[in-house]
Amino acid sequence: MQVDLNDKQMADEEGNEHIPIVDELVSKLPVVNGRPYLSCFALTHPDLDHCRGFAELLERVDIGELWHTPRVFREYEDTYELSADARAFRTEAHRRAERSIEVGGDPGSGDRVRIIGYSELFQEGERYYGFPEEDFYTRPGNSIFTLDGNDVSNRFEAFIHAPFKEGMADARNETSLAMQITIGGSTPLRGLFLGDLSYPTVMQVFDETHSHGNEDKLQWNVLLAPHHCSKKVMYEDGSLRQDVMDEFAACQLEPGYIVSSSNEFKGRNESGDNPPHRVARNRYEEIVNTQFVCTGEVSTPENVRPIIFSSTALGIVADGEDYEMSDMAESTLMAAIAAAEGTDSPPATKVGFGRV
Repeated sequence: MQVDLNDKQMADEEGNEHIPIVDELVSKLPVVNGRPYLSCFALTHPDLDHCRGFAELLERVDIGELWHTPRVFREYEDTYELSADARAFRTEAHRRAERSIEVGGDPGSGDRVRIIGYSELFQEGERYYGFPEEDFYTRPGNSIFTLDGNDVSNRFEAFIHAPFKEGMADARNETSLAMQITIGGSTPLRGLFLGDLSYPTVMQVFDETHSHGNEDKLQWNVLLAPHHCSKKVMYEDGSLRQDVMDEFAACQLEPGYIVSSSNEFKGRNESGDNPPHRVARNRYEEIVNTQFVCTGEVSTPENVRPIIFSSTALGIVADGEDYEMSDMAESTLMAAIAAAEGTDSPPATKVGFGRV
């Protein structure tokens, strides 16, 4: 299962530490019927930094099932506002939804799509009237135990927290797919994924979940810092909102890791800087019981590698130090570095699978 994609292998970025993700998936996914097979791709929201490279992935990999929120259908009817990769995702999601309506149920692997959240699109007269809601429509407060038609409840659960019905007209970041994913059997590994949500919506996730007695669905061994470690998760109107930090701390399991999916941190931020924000990292480091890790700092140009969390018989472990990239990804990375170093002027276009 792949949650979002940001294949940002760029020739014009010096000292590149980014793994060519699509190349890695093509090389390391299982092969079914002669092609790499990915059981499920979940898109939290269609911003470019969450779907960059999807068109290439779709071309090179068979994807059994797509997950997304209704925002993909409702937002950006003028397609010029969407990136090429977001348009590719929406086109494929449309195709799959229409196929599901045509067969009146499960269309099979390669055509499945699951819609998560609330939407008026299923009402009579709307575009997706007749979509098989019972099997492929999930509202917040419910769990998913299947992947591409297979019951994996003995080792997988995705509990859906958001988007909320009343938030569907909000800014697109606030309609991100938010979920807790649990993998493993005897030693479950729990990850909390909150997309690009900011403070008010994150607190709504906590409040709604508590009100229904589902506190265990907030627990985490790995917390992916929302919005690439943005301060908007815990600051509002310039003030720290301690309540959200208390909630994060209370839901933390042992061990607990907080991950910033971002470039390396500056020593301090200037007003108006995009994430990652140093002040947000400082707040997270005050509560994390094991380690705060940043993808752009763990992976360096000299040692390009991912952060890997595993559920083992000995417990939850973090590693990745000895990770070996595929020859395909290594070749793409070296070609990009060579292109970047081959001229004194920056290249006019990006190369690799981050093209838009």
